[in-house]
Amino acid sequence: MRFHLTRRPRLVALVAHVLTSVGWFGVAVLVAFLLVAAGSTGDDPLARSLYRAVETSVWLTVPLGALAAATGVVLGVGTKWGLARYWWVVIKEVAVVPVVVTDLLVVAPAARDGAQGHLSGPLLAPAIAHVMVLGLAAMVSLVKPFGRTARGRRGEPATVAAPR
Repeated sequence: MRFHLTRRPRLVALVAHVLTSVGWFGVAVLVAFLLVAAGSTGDDPLARSLYRAVETSVWLTVPLGALAAATGVVLGVGTKWGLARYWWVVIKEVAVVPVVVTDLLVVAPAARDGAQGHLSGPLLAPAIAHVMVLGLAAMVSLVKPFGRTARGRRGEPATVAAPR
């Protein structure tokens, strides 16, 4: 017997997943906008302030990414979609990792350097990549392309059975 979300908990998890995912995408768009503004202004104090805002954005992006992933796992485990039955679910699971890692290891440190007046690394390219990856995740959620994985075609349970 598989763990199965009943209607109300499934809807709560779905709403939480959509809100955190859309919020994460919105913050990614805002970060890209702030970086364009910081790179194009001739006002050094303004640019430093914008870079500081980007640096602190990880306090939003990382928790939102973690919550989106966690609610996605709850939905995967508790619904017919599973965690490894469909390619679109796997794509979304994999997409979380590089976005969070580059936020923590590339964007935040480079933005900190920019806020201190000496930009040390690429910032706009990773920010645009985040928007694209999160947009792709939203698209595959709606379109559900590529069908079932090999595991899904075999009909094996995608999750471990949980006691009811």
